[in-house]
Formats: sequence, C-alpha cells, structure tokens
Amino acid sequence: MKIKNSAPENKAREVVEACADCDCCRPPMDPPCAVFEALYRLWDQEKETGESIRANALRRIVDLCNFCALCPCPNIRADIIEAKTLFVARDGLTPGVALIEDVERLAHACGIFPRIVNRLLKNGPVGTMIKKGTGIQRQRQLPAFPAESLDNWAKGRGLGELPGIRAKRKVAYFAGCTGRFLFPEVPKTAVALLEQLGVVVHFPEQRCCGMPPLLEGDRPLALKFVRENINRMAELVADGFEIVCSCPTCAFLLRTVIPDRGVYSSEYQEWAGGDKDHILVPVDARDETKGHIKLSRTIYRNVLKDDGIFVSIDPLARIRVAQQTWDIGEYLFGLHRAGRLAFSDGGQNDRLVYFAPCHQREQEIGTPYPELMRLIFGISLEQIDGQFYCCGMAGIMGFKKDFYDISVQMGLPLMNKIRELNPDVLVTDCLSCRLQFDQCLPYPVSHPIEILHKFCSPSDPP
Repeated sequence: MKIKNSAPENKAREVVEACADCDCCRPPMDPPCAVFEALYRLWDQEKETGESIRANALRRIVDLCNFCALCPCPNIRADIIEAKTLFVARDGLTPGVALIEDVERLAHACGIFPRIVNRLLKNGPVGTMIKKGTGIQRQRQLPAFPAESLDNWAKGRGLGELPGIRAKRKVAYFAGCTGRFLFPEVPKTAVALLEQLGVVVHFPEQRCCGMPPLLEGDRPLALKFVRENINRMAELVADGFEIVCSCPTCAFLLRTVIPDRGVYSSEYQEWAGGDKDHILVPVDARDETKGHIKLSRTIYRNVLKDDGIFVSIDPLARIRVAQQTWDIGEYLFGLHRAGRLAFSDGGQNDRLVYFAPCHQREQEIGTPYPELMRLIFGISLEQIDGQFYCCGMAGIMGFKKDFYDISVQMGLPLMNKIRELNPDVLVTDCLSCRLQFDQCLPYPVSHPIEILHKFCSPSDPP
C-alpha cells in the first residue's frame, strides 16, 4: 500500500524507523511499554518478509502510547502525539472515545445524580450496556461517583474566592479530574493539611489539565483546556501565587510538556536578551537567576524553535506557570526543610509500600513522600525501586476495550512486585494508579497526603 507523504502514516513511519535505527529501547521497554513491543515485532517481521508495515498497524503503534515518559526521547513522544493528531484530524474519533476523553464533561453529567448513576453501573445488564456504549471494557471496575464533587465542596467553603489577606505562603491548588470527580477525599485532605500548616489555599476555576484529549490526538480540545488553565494561572502567578498539584500527571503536563521549547520563542528571547547572533538557553529552566548558555543562532536557528504541541499559547505564560508549579509532596518537603512540619507517633507499626508513578518520576523531584513518611515513628515503609515499573492504567486508556488487556499486562511486573512485598497499605500519589491497583490487587490504597495528614502537626521554624 503506497502512503502519501502528507498522510499520518508517514509520521508514524518516521517514529518506527528512528526507534529501529537506535534500538536502545528494545530490551528495557518490554513489557512496560506496549509501543516498543509492537514496533520491534513489526519491524523484525518487515525485515524478514520484505512486506512493509501496513497502515493500520502503523496507527496501532502510535495509539498504544500513553505518554508515560519512561522512554528516553522526548522528540519521539512528540512525534507519536503528532501522528495521533494527524490520524484524528483525518479520520475523526470514535463516539466512545469522544465521550470519555472529556473527563470533566462526563463526570459533571454523572455527578448530577450520583446515586442513580452508581446504581445503574452496579446493575449487571445495565452496567454492561453502558460500558459497551462508551467503549469501556466489561471487566473494568468503575469507581462510585461521590455525593459531592470537589468543585462544589470548595465553592461551599469559599475557596474559589481570592483571599483578601496578605499571606507569606499562598497557593492555587490544581487538583486534577480524578481528584475533583472520583476521589475528592484526597484533595480535601490536601487542603486541610496545607491550611493546618498556615498556607492560604485558593481553589481557582480550572479545567481538565488536557492530558486525556492530548493522548487521544484531539489537539483542539487539549488546546482549549490548556489555554484556559494557563491564562488563568498566569494571572495568579503574577499575583504571587504558587501552583500546587496533587496529581503527578497534571504537574508533569504543566511543568514539562506545556512549556516545552517555549524558551526558543521570539518572545522569550527578546525578554532574556537574545540577539541576532545568539539564542539564550537557561541553565535551569525553573531558575533563570542561574544564567543562560549562548548558542549560535546561525547554527541552531532551524533546530531550536518553539514548534511544540502548545506553540499557539503565549510562551511567556507557559514558562512562568511552569516555573511556579510544584508537586505537593515537593512543596511539603520544602516546608519540612524550613522547619514547619513535625510528625506524631505512627503507633500501629503499619507496613507501607510506596510506588512513585511514572509522571512523578519524570519530574525529577527526588523522593519527597518517602522521606516525609519515614519521619513518622512506628511506620515501616518500603519504596519500590525501578525505573521501568508502570501500573499500566494510562488514564482513560485503561478503560478502553481495545487497551484493557494490554493495560493489565503492562502492569503485571509491578503487581507481582507488590504481592511479593505484601503491604498492609499500598501508597501512591497517582489516583489513576489507584484505579488500577483497586482492579488488580487486594490491598487498601492511600495517597501519601492521607498518611501525612494523619500524623502531621505544624511546628514553628527554628
């Protein structure tokens, strides 16, 4: 089958050839990444038979990517998303994907009458029909919708209003869709803990971070969500707020994906002092006081460009929001180092196993949660080490009928490791991982915020 140069298959083929030529990901990415398993199998088959990889197989390769960031090449991830976007622009989305990719809209609809929705989903025949109509795998367990969403709870407490008091520490809390609509007890606990430590918390109006539609190749919807969030949060940052996230995927998107390549924009170069001969690149993307590296514009002008996924959004706004966005574990560890946290006796001697999710590891913030939880006397904590462990849930992808079996298979090494450790409580900061753990394991699952709040008390700085 001959593929036109402008076809999305051409972009997918570029990914295949680039990865096959490198070959570094062949051993380590099996089984945690479904993309490379399919890519190398089809590439080997092509070399053996001489028959080119078919167009539908090329689409399947890129559709398998969940943007976990375990692979070492950001440009490959970007090219895969570009290929997905081209496929969707040409072929459209299936009705089921179009429904579940807008998590916020779906959750709002189900949250209007949560008791009725929960009852329908638990009804065998009716629940099966609903899953079939939305393209959700029949075996996938669906969490119960809470009686009150986080948005309504925050509005009732006045957290949506800008604080009228001067505060040394004030944060705008970005909770993420799983926290807002499925597990609101986690962000409620985060708010309680921050307020207990003297931090003023503002819960601004917010949309989905944009990762679900981005993963599905729906760039217009992803851009809509991201643009609204960035515009709003840029104003808050200018007003002295720090952005705090309890969802590692939201933090990863805000800190790493959205600002990507923004420093190469003409707006940033003009601000930083770049000239006709030099492109200035910050030594530390989060701290421009550490200076810039000068690169020849003649050599790099066609390579170092702001041409990423979110190029249409103000690059300075993207950069400023990223610089002031913190994972809440990282933020709390900063308070601990400033002498603001103390912990009471854990008492029960629970055996905890902690798993750091993919998007938290990719932020390269160290291990703030284990370091904090180990300060609680009486708690035994073991951290799962290993760069390539992944639960396999992949957000909404883990719900989809054609991804469910792959999702479970991807997470199998991690599940076996957890069973081997046999914890009293399994701890992770990703609520999407929690959905997968609830599906595959018998252990109770907690967010580290829930553990820390239980035993934390404020202390005066030395």
